[in-house]
Amino acid sequence: MILRGNEGTSLVLVTIIAIIIITGVVILRVTTSTLWASADKQYYQDRCYVMATSMGDSIDKLIHDGTINLAEYTSETKLIQSGQINASSGSGDSTEVVITPSGEGYVVTVTATAGNASYSYSAFYSKTGSGGSYSRQIL
Repeated sequence: MILRGNEGTSLVLVTIIAIIIITGVVILRVTTSTLWASADKQYYQDRCYVMATSMGDSIDKLIHDGTINLAEYTSETKLIQSGQINASSGSGDSTEVVITPSGEGYVVTVTATAGNASYSYSAFYSKTGSGGSYSRQIL
């Protein structure tokens, strides 16, 4: 009722309110997009960590069971390429296992890749005693 006599003023007021509402919607949209992008990045980083550490634990069991004899690896070897371990999930994720002789032991490096994230897990294996067992030290 107050603005009926001032038609120009009411038009300016409605325009300002519309601009405030549109600005709020744009801010919410940008904030939501940023949060989703951050969550996706964290998801892929966590996925890589789990894949690499899980494969590392599996390799450790294979070494202790004698299925993988580290003494056979005299130079850097990628297990994923030799067909001994198939670690591709078919969803674009991959895991690569590399065994490298190093001094008195071997370095086993597992590199997992998912999305645009990557994680490397490394462990050093040294022979313990005169038996065929190895001790693991995570690097």
